[in-house]
Amino acid sequence: MKRSTAEVSVQGIGFYVHVPFCRHLCPYCDFYKMELRDRPARARLDFPGQVQREMELLLAVYPELEGRPLETVYFGGGTPSTLVPEAVGALLSWWLAAFPRSPGPEITLEANPENLTENRARKWHDAGITRLSIGAQSFHPRELELLERLHVRETIVEAVHRSRRAGFANLSLDLMFGLPGQTLERWMENLRRAVDLGPDHVSFYGLTWHEGTPFEAQRRRGRLVELDDGLQADMYLGGAEFLVANGFEHYEISNFARPGCRSRHNARYWTGQDVIGLGPGAHSRDGEERWRNPEDLDGWASALAAGQLPRTSVERPGMLEAAWERLFTGLRRAEGLRVREDPELTAVCRKWREANLPEAARWMEAGPDTVRLTREGWLLSDAILGGLILDLPADTPHSSLQ
Repeated sequence: MKRSTAEVSVQGIGFYVHVPFCRHLCPYCDFYKMELRDRPARARLDFPGQVQREMELLLAVYPELEGRPLETVYFGGGTPSTLVPEAVGALLSWWLAAFPRSPGPEITLEANPENLTENRARKWHDAGITRLSIGAQSFHPRELELLERLHVRETIVEAVHRSRRAGFANLSLDLMFGLPGQTLERWMENLRRAVDLGPDHVSFYGLTWHEGTPFEAQRRRGRLVELDDGLQADMYLGGAEFLVANGFEHYEISNFARPGCRSRHNARYWTGQDVIGLGPGAHSRDGEERWRNPEDLDGWASALAAGQLPRTSVERPGMLEAAWERLFTGLRRAEGLRVREDPELTAVCRKWREANLPEAARWMEAGPDTVRLTREGWLLSDAILGGLILDLPADTPHSSLQ
């Protein structure tokens, strides 16, 4: 059931804004996006105001949202740093005035290094952004060329220094491993260069060959070759050990943070908290309700102009789907699943572990209060989750957290 107004008002809320604009479309990315040159300049300039309009329409449908403290805002994409900082600042000012403010809300912007000039870094800080997630991906010239990134190694270094001078005390760097032709030594050198810049957070991801992307087409034609699974495992485990040895906490499959610098917004997804998605292609969760916006900038904008919410029909997951969500997100986190919060799912995990011993002892730890995957287990998480889902009873109850 939908939560009552009294129940909702004490819970914080987070917002995700999907910004679909890019200067260049990276060949490995399958997110909804478009090149700026394919759109009139007006589309980018109008976007922050349209996001505000979408939020106003949502508040008309869900007036109880206004009573919830604003905890996080995340501008993702696409390339949010292509937006005009002053326009984003006006949007944030409206947002912060419209909602009760939690102590120190986290407001993140994904930025490409080439967008972070001295002037723009300062303007983003002045606009109210508290955290930057910089898409470095690699420090190696050939890898950056392969990924068709618009920056070079020196641009990343300059972007970090400029962001610090602008006043940003919370910086994250994104990196990729498992690239065609990448060696373990080159991957570790990327991590060393990243750590030398003193980030507060590092996210690293193995290359995924998404259907419909240029990378996947080149792989099918034999022009790009996927790395051996064993080498990719060495990259993941070696990279994680290196970051932990350098003072980072490995708190989620792909995420590492200095003490106190975990991504509060991403934690909302992993702990089943509510996130309202705005912009074309964004997804939302409010209590047990789910909806998404169409991946269509023009359709999204036209609906807003007509005073309509540009979204699909509202859905509620069944018991089995809700259990799968909790299992998937819970086992991504270092804390894992807690017995007192989800006794049914932890029981399923313990049963699977016992049935797959002795190997499963390396992949899953089962203490008296929690069940969690080890780092080796995270490497095999897709296969492990595939096995666990088969053991989920169809009448698994919803978690008390929802």
